[in-house]
Amino acid sequence: MENNYTRLRFKEIISVAIKHGFKNGIGNPMELRLVLEELGPTFVKIGQILSTRPDILPKEYIIELEKLQDNVKPENFNVMKKIIETSLKESISNVFLDFKPTPLASASLAEVYLAKLKTGEEVALKVQRPFAKEKILADIAILNKLAPFIKFTTKNEVLDVKAVIEEIKIATEKELDFINEKENIKKFNSHNKDIKYIKNIIVYDKYCTSNVLVMEFISGIKIDDTTTLLAEGYDIKEIAKKLIYNYFKQVFEDGFFHADPHPGNILIHNNKIGFIDFGLMGNLDMGIKKKFNLFLEGVATDNVDLMTSSVLSIGIRKGDVDINKLYQDINLIYNTYINESIYNYDLAKILEEVILICKKNNIIMPKDITLLAKGLLTLQGVLAKMDKELNIMDIAVPYFKNKTIEDKLKDYDLTLLGNKIVSAGKASLDLPLKLSQLIDRGLEGRLRLNLELKNMDENFNEVNKMVNRIIFSVIVAGLLISSSLVINANIGLNIYGVSAIGIIGYLGAGLAGFLLLISIFKSGKL
Repeated sequence: MENNYTRLRFKEIISVAIKHGFKNGIGNPMELRLVLEELGPTFVKIGQILSTRPDILPKEYIIELEKLQDNVKPENFNVMKKIIETSLKESISNVFLDFKPTPLASASLAEVYLAKLKTGEEVALKVQRPFAKEKILADIAILNKLAPFIKFTTKNEVLDVKAVIEEIKIATEKELDFINEKENIKKFNSHNKDIKYIKNIIVYDKYCTSNVLVMEFISGIKIDDTTTLLAEGYDIKEIAKKLIYNYFKQVFEDGFFHADPHPGNILIHNNKIGFIDFGLMGNLDMGIKKKFNLFLEGVATDNVDLMTSSVLSIGIRKGDVDINKLYQDINLIYNTYINESIYNYDLAKILEEVILICKKNNIIMPKDITLLAKGLLTLQGVLAKMDKELNIMDIAVPYFKNKTIEDKLKDYDLTLLGNKIVSAGKASLDLPLKLSQLIDRGLEGRLRLNLELKNMDENFNEVNKMVNRIIFSVIVAGLLISSSLVINANIGLNIYGVSAIGIIGYLGAGLAGFLLLISIFKSGKL
C-alpha cells in the first residue's frame, strides 16, 4: 500500500503544483492555500501547522493559511470501531455502557466520539483516522524528496524549504502521538489544580494509547458565545479577566501554556473555564522565562536597551548581527506605542513585530516564543468578541506589577538577609574574644602583653562601632527597599493613593538614618 500510495501521491502533488503555477516556485500566498486544499486533509493540516509559525513564514502567508478549514467527511464507523477495539484490546460493549457512532467532530487526523463508561462517566474519545500517520508522514517524505526542486520565495527572502519541512515533521509527529497529549493534559492539571475557576479534564489512563485518547466529556459553552453566556447569567467581563490572568500564569509562572487558545478550544462549564485540545503546547524553561520577563520589563518601562539585550540573549544567531541596527529597528516599532498609555499597548502586536525584526536581523526566536506570540494574538481576538473595551494590558499591567514585586522579593531573600544581619551581630560580639585568643597564642612577654591589650581595647571599641553602623545601615537599606516595593505594589490601606505601610516604612528608615548620621557626626569619624 505504501509504495503504491507514494507513487500516485508523488504524481498528484506535482500535477496540482503545476496547475496552480508553481512550476517556477512558490510566490503567491492564496495559490499556496488553494494547492493545500486541493491536495486534501493531510496538506490542510500541514498548512495549519505552518500558520502557527510566523518565524518561518511571512505575515501574508500566515493570514492566508489561517483560512484553511479542517472539516473532513466522517470515516465509516465500522473502520473506526476496529481501530478503537484493537487499541483497547476489548470490544466496545465490554468497556462502554453507551457509545454514539456519529462523531462529535471530524478532522483530518482524528475524530471525536461521545460514550459512557460502564462506571457511568461520560467520556470523549479522540480516535486517530486509519493510516493518518502513515499518509501524512509519506506526504512529508515526498516533500523532502522534492525540496531541492522547490523554490519558495517571499518579498524579502528565499526560504530554506528543507528546514521548513523538518519543522512540519517535528510538529506533526507530536500531534500524532496521543500519549504526548495525555501527558500534556496531566501536566496542565497539576499546574492548575488549585485554581478554582479552571476546569481540569480527567484522563482515563488505562484506556489511552498512541492513537486513542479517552478523557472526561465537557458539555460547555464556547467562550465567544456571549449571547448564551449572558442568558445563563455569566459575567462576561469577569470571565475574560480570569482567562487572561490564567493564561499569564501558564506562560510566566508555569512555563507551560496552551498554544492554540481559539474559541473552539475554550469552554465555560459550571462557572469554570475549560481548555480542550492539548496537542499543541508551548514550553518556556526557567532561563527563557527570566529573559522574556526582562523583555516585558523593557516594554513596561520604555527601556529599548533592555528589550534589545533580552532579545539578543533569547534568540539564536543565524549570521552576522548588527546590534545598532537591531536597536534602531526595535526602537522604531516601540516609537509607535511610546506616546500611548501603557494600558493601550498592543502586547501581542509588539511581540509579533519584534519576532519579524529578529528574522530580518539574522536572529531566530525559539519556536515556543513564536507560539506564545501566536497564542496572545488568538487570545486578543477572543477578548475582542467578549468585551470590546477590555485590552490584554488591562490585566497585564497589574499582573506584572505584582509579579515583579514577588520576583524582586525572591531575589532579595529577606529571610537570608535577616540571617546575615543576625550573624554579623553575633560575629561582632565574638570578635573581642577571638582577637584576645589570637594575642594569647602569640604572647611574647608581660610588657608586650600590656601594650597589646591597651591598643586592642581601643581597636575593639572602634571595630564594634564600625560593625554596629554597618548593621544599622543594612537595616535602613532593607527598610527603604521593602517600603519601595510595598508602595509600588500598592499593598494595604492607602493615604492619598499611596500605601500607608510603605509610608511608615519610609518614615522609619528616615528616622533611623537621621540617628545614624547624628552618631557619626558626634564621633567625628565615618
